[in-house]
Amino acid sequence: FSVTHRAKKGNPQPFQKGYLLNWTSQKTIWDSVFSNPLKVSPQDTHLIVTEPPLNFTSIKEAWDEMMFEEYGFKSLFRCSPSTLTAFYYKQTHTDNQCCLIVDAGHSFTHIIPYHNGKQIQTATKRIDIGGKQLCNLLKEQISYRQLNLLEETYACNLIKEDVCFVSTSFYEEMELARKKDPSVLCEYVLPDFVNIHRGYVKLPDSVGDDPDEARKPAPTKEQLIRLSLERFTVPEILFNPSDIGIESMGLTEAIVYSIKQCPTNMQPHLYNNIVITGGTSKFQNFKDRIIKDVRSCAPDIFNINVYRPEDPVVEAWKGGQLFSGWLGILT
Repeated sequence: FSVTHRAKKGNPQPFQKGYLLNWTSQKTIWDSVFSNPLKVSPQDTHLIVTEPPLNFTSIKEAWDEMMFEEYGFKSLFRCSPSTLTAFYYKQTHTDNQCCLIVDAGHSFTHIIPYHNGKQIQTATKRIDIGGKQLCNLLKEQISYRQLNLLEETYACNLIKEDVCFVSTSFYEEMELARKKDPSVLCEYVLPDFVNIHRGYVKLPDSVGDDPDEARKPAPTKEQLIRLSLERFTVPEILFNPSDIGIESMGLTEAIVYSIKQCPTNMQPHLYNNIVITGGTSKFQNFKDRIIKDVRSCAPDIFNINVYRPEDPVVEAWKGGQLFSGWLGILT
């Protein structure tokens, strides 16, 4: 709420599409974090900072200037989250020299191959779709069909996280949605921020035969919306961006394309070490869909192995923690 409130007051959010553009707003956040929760002395502190892959040189230089001249940190190490993820994967899978990081984040999805911890820049691929675009699409679909939630980004993001899933058989799921099958159709209780502070899923007891009725919330004191095909058509955009008019490769196509840009002797190792991270990768069936689609595109002689951490959101942080200890930064 506070970030949205600041934006409406004319104080824009620090990050736009993953890039740090509003340094004044971000400095206010840093001042608070460094002085209160962390209580660090910059002059005695080594700092690891993550930045987007393919970041602009001007932003990198501004990072360095801010950290050294404004705060006076002892040292600074800048890298992408995928680099820390690749480092952590290599330290925990010591037999593997190559890996392909699929970072499905908030603003973008990056596909980045690594060899011995070094990014292969020429094979790096970016898809201009992330969790933010999926949330916006879900807002539009719900607002058009049921209830206006265009200003309720927080609530829609929770809906996306709670009910959306990746389809492994899209047309079969569409047929189940048409029949209002309980495996697809569900009711979601919206928060009112008085009695209900977080929305939750409430499976319907029964669904009538009237398609119009399936779109109407059940008569109850709770504010309900019914979700059906939105649950899997929204994440499908990751694999088929052209469905909403975005001229870009889908996720599977981008993975295969990135691997093909690497040396031939690396390709079987990359197919065998695909690592998926980022909050958007937490969708149910996300891993299974990648395995299925990549298997259909890759040569039969190559093994396909996809690794998803238990919590893909913090995998880069684990890599940073391990890396800092490895350098002796943490004592």
